[in-house]
Amino acid sequence: MKYVLSYFLLFCLCLTSCTSQKKLQTETPFEIGEASSQPYVGGREESGSGTELRIPVSLLENSDIELNEVYFRGKQVKALVNTVDNQNMIVVRIPNNNPESSETLDLKLNTDEAVISYNEDGEMKYAKVNGIKQKQPLIYKGAPKN
Repeated sequence: MKYVLSYFLLFCLCLTSCTSQKKLQTETPFEIGEASSQPYVGGREESGSGTELRIPVSLLENSDIELNEVYFRGKQVKALVNTVDNQNMIVVRIPNNNPESSETLDLKLNTDEAVISYNEDGEMKYAKVNGIKQKQPLIYKGAPKN
């Protein structure tokens, strides 16, 4: 009887842990373009270094879609939509000193994959971005020495 109770508790624990996993959407209410990432290094020590991720998205003007977070290479950052060259684009800078996120590690992403979290009709959903192209590093010059 003691073992039956132990197995039952283990079974219940397994069921509840599965519900916390993020379900990736196969169809999204917005289109995702060809994404790219580019390492950057500041010219001054305080400028830091990291990776800039750009994901083109086509959001509808009247939609109730709210982009929340981007998960990329073990890091989690707030998704910010900017207009670049007349195109809506998620542009995020991920500093190298940004701590790793346990949520991102649970997603088990390759280095050329990212996940965007968004709210649609009050429900949190997740969209996967595949085939992120790696660009050449961007190295900023330091201040001139006098």
